Amino acid sequence: MKRLSIALVIFLSTFWITGYAQQNANNKRYTDSLQHLLSVAHTDTGKASILFKLSDYWANIDAGKAIQLANQSLQLDLKKSIYEGLAHFYLGGAYFDRDLLRSQQEYMKADTLLSIYSTKEAWLYRSRAWHNYSIIEQRKDNGKGYTDILLNKAIPLAVKAGDSIRVAIDYMDVGLGFMNYEDHSRAIYYYNMAIRMLISQGKKDERLADCYVNMAKANILMGNVKAAKPFLDKAFRILSPMVDSPYLPAYYLVNGMYHNRSAEWEKANAALDAGITLANKLNMPYDINSMLYEKYEVYRGQNNLKAAKAVLMNLYNRQHIVPLKRNRQEILHELAQTEASLGNMKAAYQWLTEYNSLADSIYKAKTKTDIAALDAKYQSAEKEKEILILYNRSNIQKILFVCGSVLFLGIIFFLVYRLKQRKVKTEQQLSSLQQKQQIEIANALLEGEERERSRLARDLHDGLGGMLAGVKLNLSQATHHPALRTEDAGLNKVIIQLDDSVSELRRIARNMMPESLMRSGLQVALNDLCESFSGGTVKVELQMLNILSTIPQQTQITIYRIVQELLNNALRHARASEIFVQCSQTEDQFFITVEDDGVGFDKTALQNKKGIGLRNIQNRVDFLRGKLDIDSKPGKGATINIEISTG
Repeated sequence: MKRLSIALVIFLSTFWITGYAQQNANNKRYTDSLQHLLSVAHTDTGKASILFKLSDYWANIDAGKAIQLANQSLQLDLKKSIYEGLAHFYLGGAYFDRDLLRSQQEYMKADTLLSIYSTKEAWLYRSRAWHNYSIIEQRKDNGKGYTDILLNKAIPLAVKAGDSIRVAIDYMDVGLGFMNYEDHSRAIYYYNMAIRMLISQGKKDERLADCYVNMAKANILMGNVKAAKPFLDKAFRILSPMVDSPYLPAYYLVNGMYHNRSAEWEKANAALDAGITLANKLNMPYDINSMLYEKYEVYRGQNNLKAAKAVLMNLYNRQHIVPLKRNRQEILHELAQTEASLGNMKAAYQWLTEYNSLADSIYKAKTKTDIAALDAKYQSAEKEKEILILYNRSNIQKILFVCGSVLFLGIIFFLVYRLKQRKVKTEQQLSSLQQKQQIEIANALLEGEERERSRLARDLHDGLGGMLAGVKLNLSQATHHPALRTEDAGLNKVIIQLDDSVSELRRIARNMMPESLMRSGLQVALNDLCESFSGGTVKVELQMLNILSTIPQQTQITIYRIVQELLNNALRHARASEIFVQCSQTEDQFFITVEDDGVGFDKTALQNKKGIGLRNIQNRVDFLRGKLDIDSKPGKGATINIEISTG
């Protein structure tokens, strides 16, 4: 069983790629319910979330449909949001079984887009993207790259996201990688780590059982058969209540291996037959192939060569299910050996001929050794001997042709791959440069605006304010002149109006560049701002949580302008009487929430036509790498949530 089961590891490991669609296979009600939700979704992000689930569902069933759904999500307005990165992640999953290079490109695009977000969700999806990227490297026989990516990319990101289950899954896949290359001691090390992590999280479920099964398998392949039994028993205690669990076929397979290595042929066949029956019921063809090959091992151990040959022929006819060259080579090699043991030299030669047509440089030396062994063993069979001699003569030309073709195709593939990688890198650099330029332009505009506000505030306060104060002083002195005493009442009224004008002028100057912000910081300035808007029929309530004094001054000014603009909108456009403002901070993230009881508005109409005030708010939020979310309905008031970065 060893060689074929190792080649199948790559397919078994892909079970974790989507993790969601497998359990819903053939569930029409599930897809119908998602389609209904998609038809009634009002926001682009809501539609995108549903399209992601649909694409994920179809990824293992109909790749073309999965690709179409993922591309449909990219047509939505997802720019400057985490959903754009998620869309490329699911597009990578849709291409996973159709176009390996395109799949890897989409995963790297997702990683690039998600890398700007410091959230658990972004870190988790980046971990999954690298995990799936590594599996493709495994399928390309890049075992070193597969393990390196899991250990240095996928696992650190999963740890950062705080997802211990994802870390355990990645440890299991690292173990699978080492077992795939017969380094069973290292595989056992990583399985132990995964088991400890799952148990510490209280996860005594199918994933833990799967890890126990793999631990038992590694011990068996390592020759330590007795050590496998406790792990098999633990796995069975978890899986036995789940009669249709998709993890049970793997248990039956390894249980059959255990009894086979213990020369308990009947128990081995009973376990394998039970596994094949369940795998047929669950439509798991890869597991069926693995168990059939183990049955061949059982029959070979019993020296029942006819039954062994029948199983191999069954596997040969099923090779389209697992179209891996390595598996086909193993089946052909064993068929040749079995036919030779049965004395069917002509059939053995034919199987070896087909085997050699698939063999690469790793297998060529073994092919020649096998042919020489057959020739020595059956030298009395003159006809078969002559065939083998002719085969060896022609084989040199075939080897040269195959090697030359493989080398040429390899060079072409490498050049195409390098060109595509260079193009992707160039596009990424261009995108990064454009983003940096946009930020610099926005920064310059905002700084220029604030400088102009400051200049106007000084001119109004010191220049025009001073002039009006002087006029007021002269008029006040004039009221004491004997010739004007009859008009004292009129002059006093003008003086009062002039005094109100000076107060209004100074209020405008303070709004343009609040002295309290420069003098006392953001908390005091926001408190003064909210008090200035309160009065009469308007009530403004302010709540501040954990506001740090270390926020850069330019960022404080931008936050102040955002709140100021939101309050202006609530009073002028929403005609609100009660406004609630909440500002809070968690490390480098600053959160603003403004709720009002005003007239509200239609969000759809707002998307088509945004006012100057809302555009100013959006520009400032974008400048601070933030997110703006608006929730409002006509007659229901409005709630605006903003998340920005202060780092």
